[in-house]
Amino acid sequence: MTENERYEKVDMPFYMKHVSPLLPKKILDFHAHAWKMDQWLSLDAFDRSSPAGYMTTEVEYGVEKLLNDGGRIFPDKIYNAVCFGQPTPTANTELTNRYLAAHRQMDQLFPLRVTGKDMVCGEKLRQEMIENGFFGYKVFLDWVGNDYGDIRVEDMIGPVEMELADQMGLIVLLHVPGEGRLSDPEVQKGVISLSERYPGANIVLAHCGRCYHPMEMKKAVASIKKLENVYLDTSMVMDITVLEMVFDHIDSRRILFGTDFPVAAMRGRRVNVMDHWVDVVLEGYPKSSFRVESNDIHASFMSYEIVTAVAAAAEMAGISKDKANDIFYNNGMKLLEKVVRDRC
Repeated sequence: MTENERYEKVDMPFYMKHVSPLLPKKILDFHAHAWKMDQWLSLDAFDRSSPAGYMTTEVEYGVEKLLNDGGRIFPDKIYNAVCFGQPTPTANTELTNRYLAAHRQMDQLFPLRVTGKDMVCGEKLRQEMIENGFFGYKVFLDWVGNDYGDIRVEDMIGPVEMELADQMGLIVLLHVPGEGRLSDPEVQKGVISLSERYPGANIVLAHCGRCYHPMEMKKAVASIKKLENVYLDTSMVMDITVLEMVFDHIDSRRILFGTDFPVAAMRGRRVNVMDHWVDVVLEGYPKSSFRVESNDIHASFMSYEIVTAVAAAAEMAGISKDKANDIFYNNGMKLLEKVVRDRC
């Protein structure tokens, strides 16, 4: 089956019947990437024997490709995205930030600046926030692959960045470190500290605090329940039980739909095996850690699995249809509008 045949015969029938009715006319993807080839420091990042291999699926994924995927995967919706480049040591952060800033005038895009602890001085950071129209930060991941075991939240972002975020009401999109993710008490302490010390900052925990497994979310969710300036994005979270726990403990207005494109443009699903997630995908994607290929499954885009899991969990938790719709657009837009007001 060709790509177009699969799209027409498998993807679109499933989307129109099961996914589109769950979504409002406009959607806001609060977690998407975009970058160009020249931003890589070395193409060794694509050595599939490296433990970092799973972190990306494309050598180049420009803004045009991101918007094309958004329009193709959600063809009857208006796709918008909060986006940023590659936030790792494998990429040139200056180039990737400059690239996203150059597209800040596009109506569908809301760029974040990749930055980390003491990477630039406070005055330069403030100037770039204003001049380049960044809505906040995607916090830099100062590790390669799975080598994050001893890194703490306070190692990733510091007072310089957080004081500015507090003053300007910026978004701080944080991919928490550690093997235990948000279920780790030390990670929880780090998030709580940021929230309480910098109440004006809008802290968004990527991938629901990286809690893809119910056992993780069970240990994590109570720690952020009362933190009103802490939000969760749903990128790559496809477990209904995980999301139902979130809705049972946290007001749905603090939940933001996200995909993690280009990863969620793969066809397949993220599942749990023992105590870790595994991406089960159709054949043809790059080899990587925690990715298993098989053409013996019936699969469509991972982004559809995120949508259906969010909608099912919201219904099970008694969230109204209107509030569920807000997760896919209004919640994120209200947060972006708040940043604009506070930044002025």
